[in-house]
Amino acid sequence: SATVTQRVEAVAGQWSWNIKPDAFRVGQTVEFHVTSTDVNHGFALYNPDMRIVAQTQAMPGYINVLRYTFNEPGAYRVLCLEYCGVAHHEMTAEIKVSAH
Repeated sequence: SATVTQRVEAVAGQWSWNIKPDAFRVGQTVEFHVTSTDVNHGFALYNPDMRIVAQTQAMPGYINVLRYTFNEPGAYRVLCLEYCGVAHHEMTAEIKVSAH
């Protein structure tokens, strides 16, 4: 059986993420299309235990594609790993993954 992959737009900008959609199901494979509106940012996906599970760069003028399959439910976090200015530490987003 073919795997259905959900395309997700993940756009970085000082100092926030715009991730649409941002809710998925366990077992779902997501293809993040990651870019930036201003400077380089680091797109880092953390599982509910705050372990990094995937990462790529968010760069203006480029789209980096990152595939990830969510294997456990909970709140995943997206943090910026590339210093991008004074509010870099506040640049977070949450992705919800449900069991059903």
